[in-house]
Amino acid sequence: MESYYCWELEHLEKLQQDVQNFSENNQFDEARSIVIQSVQKAENLFSKNHPALTPYLEMLARIYELEGLNSKSEAIYQRILKIWENTFVPPWGIKSMLSGDIHNKSSLKTKKCPLSIPDTITITEDLYLGAGDTRRCYAFPNDPGKCIKIEKPGKEGLHNRPKHRLKRKIMPWLADFSSNREESRFYHTMVRQLGENFYTHAPKCYGIVFTNLGPGLVFERIRDFDGNYSERLDKFLGKYPEKTDKVMLLLAKLYNYLNENALSIFCWNYENLVLRKNIHEDNLVVIDWKSQGNPNTDSPLVYLSSRFKKRKMQIQFINLLLALPPNYKRN
Repeated sequence: MESYYCWELEHLEKLQQDVQNFSENNQFDEARSIVIQSVQKAENLFSKNHPALTPYLEMLARIYELEGLNSKSEAIYQRILKIWENTFVPPWGIKSMLSGDIHNKSSLKTKKCPLSIPDTITITEDLYLGAGDTRRCYAFPNDPGKCIKIEKPGKEGLHNRPKHRLKRKIMPWLADFSSNREESRFYHTMVRQLGENFYTHAPKCYGIVFTNLGPGLVFERIRDFDGNYSERLDKFLGKYPEKTDKVMLLLAKLYNYLNENALSIFCWNYENLVLRKNIHEDNLVVIDWKSQGNPNTDSPLVYLSSRFKKRKMQIQFINLLLALPPNYKRN
């Protein structure tokens, strides 16, 4: 996975090149030594639990993989996952949890960095792209190829409501109160196993940034071959209803890909799918993976059984097909 964070871009690029040179010559001790030094420097600049450590820890994990030390590599990946998950834990106590008086400002403690890294990105309303049940999406300032997903504050987030938080204490298989934490968990576990082919049907994740609205996940904004942003499926069908049959085939292809790779998503709606136009063959991209493997149903059977999970996804997929074409008004 790519990471947006680094404390000095030139340093990171040089380090990656040095590691590659050492690794190609089987000089793993040297490669591991310079990476560990960089990890320690990052810990001193930030903290031992800051997302800025991600690119350096990932390099260390890959070195262990090349050495065949898979248990050590997996331990590093688990550390990265824990760092990312903790970033999206709101600093609330019992009183605020019950009252719903919460916010999304990260409680992560960061040491002052002498290299003048802009630790906070300012998000303004003109960057707003859209919103779902739990998050808002904003264009990344001065980078048209990326966007930032940020949790809604307090009771505005569907899963942040006191009723849901108390319910989740009793039924832990329900959706996490943090959609960013769920999606980062998926990207740090399954994506490593799926490889680059996964990005045929998903945006790339570039890491974590801190904003004036709280921590956010940075994702690729999907574009067509001509550079234009790919359209959501509802808008595409609203413009080209005659291409419904083509869309049906692309949906079937996506569904087969999910089944072949043991993936389950439970957000089968037009807003969660964009159609990317390519020179040779178009494809559908799922832009929200927080529901992967989490049906968010009261019944634990769907959560525990792959058979029930697969059946639930099949039902939702069929319902989406039956709804084609959508009732969409052209602008």
